[in-house]
Amino acid sequence: MARLVVDCAFGYSVTAANPVWTEITKFVDALDAGVRVDRGASDEFSETQPGTCTLTLTNADGRFTPGLASGAYNPNVRKNTPIRVREITTAKNLVTNPGFETDLSGWSAGGTVPPTLTQSVTHVFSGSQAMLITWGAGGTLPLAQLTVQGLDIGTTYTASAYVWVPTGSPACLLVMGGQLGASSAVNDAFTRIGVTFTATDTSHTVQVWPATSPTAGQQAWVDAVQVEEGSSATTFDPDAAQVHPLGVFMVNQWPVRWDGLHSKVTITCTDPFKRLAKTPGAASSTLQAMLVEEVLLDKPYAYYPLSEPEGSTSAGDVASRGAGQATIGQAGSGGTLTFGTGKGPNDGLTAPVFAPVNATNGKHLFVDLGTGYEQLSNTDTVKIEAWFKTSVKGRVIVALRSTNFALQMLFYLDATTGALVVENRGETVQTATFVTGDLANGVVHHLLYDENGKRIYIDGVDKGQNAAIANTFNLRLLRIGGYSDNQVWDGVIAHVALYADNALTAADVLTHYTTGLSGNSGESGLTRIQRLASYAGITSVTGQGTGFSPVGSQKTLGDSVLTHMRQVEAAESGHLLASRSAAGLLFQSRGLRYNQVPAFSLAYHQLETDDTEMSDDDQKIVNIVVASREGGATQRVIDQASIDLYGPYDLPLELIKASDNEVLDAANWTISRYKDPPPEMREVVVDGYSLPLATYRALLNADVSTVFDITSLPAEAPASSQTVTIEGYEQTIREGSHLFAFHVSRAATDSVWVLDSASYSQLGISTRLAY
Repeated sequence: MARLVVDCAFGYSVTAANPVWTEITKFVDALDAGVRVDRGASDEFSETQPGTCTLTLTNADGRFTPGLASGAYNPNVRKNTPIRVREITTAKNLVTNPGFETDLSGWSAGGTVPPTLTQSVTHVFSGSQAMLITWGAGGTLPLAQLTVQGLDIGTTYTASAYVWVPTGSPACLLVMGGQLGASSAVNDAFTRIGVTFTATDTSHTVQVWPATSPTAGQQAWVDAVQVEEGSSATTFDPDAAQVHPLGVFMVNQWPVRWDGLHSKVTITCTDPFKRLAKTPGAASSTLQAMLVEEVLLDKPYAYYPLSEPEGSTSAGDVASRGAGQATIGQAGSGGTLTFGTGKGPNDGLTAPVFAPVNATNGKHLFVDLGTGYEQLSNTDTVKIEAWFKTSVKGRVIVALRSTNFALQMLFYLDATTGALVVENRGETVQTATFVTGDLANGVVHHLLYDENGKRIYIDGVDKGQNAAIANTFNLRLLRIGGYSDNQVWDGVIAHVALYADNALTAADVLTHYTTGLSGNSGESGLTRIQRLASYAGITSVTGQGTGFSPVGSQKTLGDSVLTHMRQVEAAESGHLLASRSAAGLLFQSRGLRYNQVPAFSLAYHQLETDDTEMSDDDQKIVNIVVASREGGATQRVIDQASIDLYGPYDLPLELIKASDNEVLDAANWTISRYKDPPPEMREVVVDGYSLPLATYRALLNADVSTVFDITSLPAEAPASSQTVTIEGYEQTIREGSHLFAFHVSRAATDSVWVLDSASYSQLGISTRLAY
């Protein structure tokens, strides 16, 4: 048996941590319109596309009409509503975890005094674990419950469970679909209790209740739960129903249409790829420099990258929480402050150059942080961050104070040693000098002050604490590069950020140093994808495969999240997809495809064979690769034999690799795979619904990069079988039919050399060196 399940998370965003799902399966037209799911790419040279799902909903009562006051889901029928599509398969038992061998998945406790649900081996009917219910007392009867999905409305089902009740504890009842089951009359032995009901919805809840109000601490064991079609319980089947996620999407729109008086809504939904072309909070879809994005992730109260172009007279706050602009102020007379002409950290941005006449005559920046920061500085832990470069000692990097001068905090370099000094001025003056070495050495440095512990960090290194530094209060006015017409900065200052957040740790902020130092060059491709995803508000990124290669810097960014992810995908020769089971992403390494064991096998006669084709053309030939990386060599790799036979077929590769050797490896890998592609199948169409359950389940679980065999090919084929890799697919689900149209490539392309392997040790013949 197979059952479609469709849920919507009305009122939630696709990135919500714990959305509440509402099942809408009974409104889906699976008879005529069906459900269409598209995923992946057309071939291995094409980029994976955003996954889509199209389905039609009956709308007789207006529940899917946006803005309809009487609609059942009003006011949450709106664009970008999360929706998920799953298929449930079962031989007989619709319970997804009937024997509790591993966990209590799906079970929850209810009632005003819910019971405690744990696992136990004390009384076990099936498998190695049973559910131990320890009853609470008081209020409405406590209960343990499990939702079963994939039911057919109007069909009769029987729910049953094996229950062990110790002497003295109340007997158990089973309830489903509002109907009461038989009481367990036997103590200290497993008794099967059950209830027969007719489904009024596509899902129902099985509940275990105590027959009478229990005393706190009384217990019962439940094991071997079964929900099956029919009016009586049959032999227990431990084969659990399996849930196959087909995708998590966002509804693009809710177009309400009518056929006479019959209303329906045909929706097209897109997976979280849709979100990657946009940047939350930004005026456009383009990302700012990586260091800026990293700082913004930590939600500073005020943040001044100071990267305005030459000719600017003020600097903007990009944190957008109420702080004012940074305007140029004058100490004494003379001096210059020029934006766009200096260089701070390795971020691809410019920084202002402070060029005073002397310590008392020059220009600095002045900011009113506003009442919000003034109040937070009294209650939350303050952190102050900045990058600087100078060759002049004794000058102020940043200074903060209250409006009444009751607290003044100065961060400057000692006039003699160049070490960092934190000075408090109030009723008294207290100075804390840290052992940092001479920081006026013409080198770019990173400063972090953490009020939690009164600690200073320079270039990512803890330089100790000093309890003499005052606690912050009423801080509102910020000066960058000077204070009180004295100690005017001579050099460069960039990326000044102020935080007031008790949950934010120094370790969180110190990651900015690595970004500013190297643009995170050398981190793995998976880590980079996770980093980029976080800029779009996506925190769930799963890696598949091992050995993700290091990637180079993307410090300047400047395009959409998806564009920069594509660069990482190309550098890895991997595949980027949305997850099918969660509102997140999936990143596959190229190693995932190496020498895969086929997941299943299909005989030719099992396919929809009206248009089966074996292709042998020049579509995929590559015999010249010109590969390069930013700041590195441009390298050319060719296969002369292929050029002589077929003519030149070139492919340029511009990769964000960490080394020239990696670029060369990528070029050789491409040539070795595609210098002379053999004949291959490129599409496989099969109706899985008509196949054995095990095969249908394998088809449902198949995804991009899954490998399978096609056997018993016709005699005219080059060989009797071919092993193929899925690059993408379309699925069409209707009542009694589930059509899979797989886009495939030849799996032998990813065969790599293995020492002493009967199948994979013929280097240059059947395999190639892995890259």
